[in-house]
Amino acid sequence: MAVADSLYVPQTDPSGPSPWWLKGGSIFIVILGLLSLINAIAMGVAGLLMAEAVSGMVPEEICASDDESGELDGVEFEECVSLIEELILLGESRIWDVAAAASALLFLMSIPTALVMWNAEDRSTALKLAWGWLGVHAASQLYVTHELVSWSTRFYTEMPSDGLDMGFISTFNQIASYGGVLMCELTMAAGLAMIAYQTRPPTKVELPSAFHMSSTSQEE
Repeated sequence: MAVADSLYVPQTDPSGPSPWWLKGGSIFIVILGLLSLINAIAMGVAGLLMAEAVSGMVPEEICASDDESGELDGVEFEECVSLIEELILLGESRIWDVAAAASALLFLMSIPTALVMWNAEDRSTALKLAWGWLGVHAASQLYVTHELVSWSTRFYTEMPSDGLDMGFISTFNQIASYGGVLMCELTMAAGLAMIAYQTRPPTKVELPSAFHMSSTSQEE
């Protein structure tokens, strides 16, 4: 049998992929976009509150009156000052502004992405917008997580242990934080890859099944 005869060419054009894969992705992007808007507002408010809370803090004065029975000893006083300084650094950190700006950007990006995906007419543009949205989301989440983990690691180092293994707690916090972000981003990437696969353009040439080939041979 010739190679050309082993290919089965349908008489009519194959039906296209279901548009609901892109429409479903659009709904998911809308939900994440609204959550990003809420997160942008929350981060902006939290940044203002934290900056206001630490604006008048003087570590030496706070630690000097920390013990009702008298002044702290040298080691305790230094530990107290270090902890207060770390709290001040967190309150004055730009992480709140960066997180709020990134969330606002994700909300704005979700609008055209959701619209193009919902129309389900321009698959290529829809997927490019979706992958771009996911890239910005992953980068912002990793940055915020890295900054918070770096701060918490310093905080655990300065915190009095009282017999606790602060090194283990710090390591567990790092693994849980980075692991959670990676799991979330990889899950969304897998979902988007599934949408891309399910909406791929159909082909007119199909390889026949083994049953089809055997039936053709018997007829000959």
